[in-house]
Amino acid sequence: MITIDSLRAAILAAGLVLCYFVHKHTTDKVPGSTGKGDIVGAIGAAAAVVMTLWALFGGTDNAAGDTTRPTQPSAVTTAPVNQPSSTPSL
Repeated sequence: MITIDSLRAAILAAGLVLCYFVHKHTTDKVPGSTGKGDIVGAIGAAAAVVMTLWALFGGTDNAAGDTTRPTQPSAVTTAPVNQPSSTPSL
């Protein structure tokens, strides 16, 4: 079963409601329309709203941030730029 917390569900619901109203609004505004609205515009508007709200309110996963590991020092060392290397010259 898929679980979605309430904030993210509200963001998705807001996008779906906006998609419905944009589609319904464009149905009435197109001259000579046969009852079909601008579905591409409606989906685009809903996607923009969902992405904006997601970035503002639900974009980070707090549980994933708790599992950070401390960084380990690197075992690779490099010689200084102006110093000769330890290999003998032939």
